Amino acid sequence: MGAGTLFANVVAYALFLVLNRELRADELGAVASLLNLVIIAGVAALATQLVSAWRVALHRPGAHATALRTGMVVGLVATAVVTVLTPLVVRLLHLDGPLPVLLVATAMVPTCLTAAVQGTLQGGERFVALGTVYAVVSVARTAGGVLAAWLGWGVTGVLGLTALASWLIALGALALVRSHLGEALRGGAPTQVRRVLAGMAGTSALLVASTIDTPVARHVLSGDDSGAYAVLSLFAKAAFWGPAFLATVLYPGMSRATGSRPLVVALGGTTAIVAVGVAFSALLSGPLVRVVGGPAYTHLADLVPVFTALGGAWALAQVLVFWGAARGNHLVGYLVWAAVGLATLVVVLWRERSVAEVATTFLAASVVVTAVGVWVSVPRGAGDDERSR
Repeated sequence: MGAGTLFANVVAYALFLVLNRELRADELGAVASLLNLVIIAGVAALATQLVSAWRVALHRPGAHATALRTGMVVGLVATAVVTVLTPLVVRLLHLDGPLPVLLVATAMVPTCLTAAVQGTLQGGERFVALGTVYAVVSVARTAGGVLAAWLGWGVTGVLGLTALASWLIALGALALVRSHLGEALRGGAPTQVRRVLAGMAGTSALLVASTIDTPVARHVLSGDDSGAYAVLSLFAKAAFWGPAFLATVLYPGMSRATGSRPLVVALGGTTAIVAVGVAFSALLSGPLVRVVGGPAYTHLADLVPVFTALGGAWALAQVLVFWGAARGNHLVGYLVWAAVGLATLVVVLWRERSVAEVATTFLAASVVVTAVGVWVSVPRGAGDDERSR
């Protein structure tokens, strides 16, 4: 699982290594914002995956078929929402037209279907298959984006081939659960749309938190500065997704746990990975930014540790959100939403003058959420843990 996640992340970052060199800074800012919008618009996908994993882990009847039907319905709802919001997104991101956003909308159904399949694999603790799916998803999307960039198809081409890749991925993922397709298509299995919608507020908050800063930067900064922010955001994404496999692997155990051991293990492992990442980025910030963005972005080296810390803090918050979701408690998720909303407001109204101001504002929000989240989630003393049993 760790190998699959790591490979998927490396391949995903390779897309931006190409885009950083093939696109102008202004185009790069637009593409990065729209790709993050794919993640934000797909917040229901993570909730779908976790609800599906929870039902499969607890061996609920018809869990696989329910997951597939839920993924389809949630995907259609997400498509409708993105389509309705298209005119607003075009204005906020300073786009030339609606087509790139509509292409984002077309990716919602396959994204949610793939998430449903991933949830069944996660709940069944089929981690080899799940890690393989993560890797294939990343390869397909990266291949589409790279091809469009090399062909000079610009923002619309990158989003178009990425959407096409999402559909191909979904078809391949469904093959892993083909024995349940008949039941899902017959309509006999119930859906868990209500549970997904209820869980979205908490479980999917991290997807928004880890991506919203790039579209916000696109809105408040100049075109060139938004491109610079997009380059640096790769370090935040690496720090966020790098240790994510720990929470994913331990989530089925969290769902069944009577004590806090899975939480402590996940927090300890994530903290160690984040600490190494921040130290590494601080020591090698210059070479790293040259590799990621090229010589044109070397002046941003001092901000590399800031973005790494930003992603790392959200990675710790993700562990806490997953722990709460396994227990039906979304308090930390609500804290994430509140902190992100406040940080966005502060950036738009006051701290909009530079890449550093935007990044440090969101960093402060992530650190506060993590600190408060640990305080409300980790039992204080053996007595608390024993009572939880």
